[in-house]
Amino acid sequence: MLSNIHLSRWADVLVRHATNIQPGTIVRITSQPAAYPLLEAVYRKVLEAGGIPIVSCKPEFLTESFYELANHDQLDWENPLAKLEGEIIDASINLVATTNLRAMDKFDPAIPQRAARANSANRELFFQRAAVADDPSIDTELKPLLWTVTLFPTNAYAQDAGMSLKDYCAFVVKACQLDHDDPVAFWQSLDKWQNQLAESLMAGSELHFSTPAGTDLTVDIKDMRWLSSPGRKNFPDGEVYSGPNLHAKNGGAHGVVVFDKRCVYQGRAVRNARVVMENGIATEVTADEGQDFLIAMLDQDQGARRIGEVAFGTNRAIDRATGQILFDEKMGGSFHLAFGAGYPETGNCNKSALHWDLIASLGKGSRVTLDGKPFCIDGKFINMPPEVTWLWKRCSDKAIIHFFES
Repeated sequence: MLSNIHLSRWADVLVRHATNIQPGTIVRITSQPAAYPLLEAVYRKVLEAGGIPIVSCKPEFLTESFYELANHDQLDWENPLAKLEGEIIDASINLVATTNLRAMDKFDPAIPQRAARANSANRELFFQRAAVADDPSIDTELKPLLWTVTLFPTNAYAQDAGMSLKDYCAFVVKACQLDHDDPVAFWQSLDKWQNQLAESLMAGSELHFSTPAGTDLTVDIKDMRWLSSPGRKNFPDGEVYSGPNLHAKNGGAHGVVVFDKRCVYQGRAVRNARVVMENGIATEVTADEGQDFLIAMLDQDQGARRIGEVAFGTNRAIDRATGQILFDEKMGGSFHLAFGAGYPETGNCNKSALHWDLIASLGKGSRVTLDGKPFCIDGKFINMPPEVTWLWKRCSDKAIIHFFES
């Protein structure tokens, strides 16, 4: 298991920084069994903060059984208890710890898609309440909802990243800044820097991405809101994000984008995907690996071929792709586009059962302009204050020897 120090720091970020738990806050904590050590730490932190924890634990084998045995009526059933829970909670903390990344490979993608559509209303409510938390000026009677999701190290993640479990744990600690005496203070300082980056983006109207891999894409961001993501919704974090202006003449995005990073969704990998955008819609889709699955995802509903999010990764402590979007989309020197559902708080209200972040490098030879002026060259932002200092040191053997115990 993780050392008590790292567990405590991790839980502190999730409870004190990400969801700001106060006395009386109703908190849903969702966890998979492998993350139980972190679950206990989070549960205790919530109680210490005066919050009211509701715990939901679902072993992976139950999901597999459901997709194997559920009939159409069961797949189409909208859970009223989930709807009620989505209405009453004030915060949501999700601890993900998958132990088998290939368990879903045997199922036709249409099966989980059908189940996802059945709960689209609950998902839409979640997005709307989250938007109110980000922008209190939204005219609505809905209560704000703070949420966060994090990834607990497992052998499955380590193997998929091409690392030993020991090295993967050290990677996670570095990415989360858990070697920092006060990780909350670090993520707050990142927020200040990212807000400056967001403000510079909101001053512009058009981004143009060009990369050696073949990207030549124009994204209209006029009047869109850019937000800093500093360890609140995702942890670890490090990105500024918005969405294309879907009302623009070019539909929000036009051109070609090549995603040269391996991108995984529902356990299925896509590599070197090339997408042609015409008037905001993906019209041509190819990939060296996973092409059929990618097309199936983009064909699942009307909004899936539109872009719901455009973002820049800023986490310089994440220096490699691991196959997990939660980490990979945050890589410093990268950008990502999410096909499907947009975030209403950014001004992008695209609706879909899909939200899949596909990632592209912004390394040497790449160029991003904002209204024709250099904005990010070779993965480094222009005319910005120095970035925060990321911790690069590896954990000492003493610090990581007790990460996982037999």
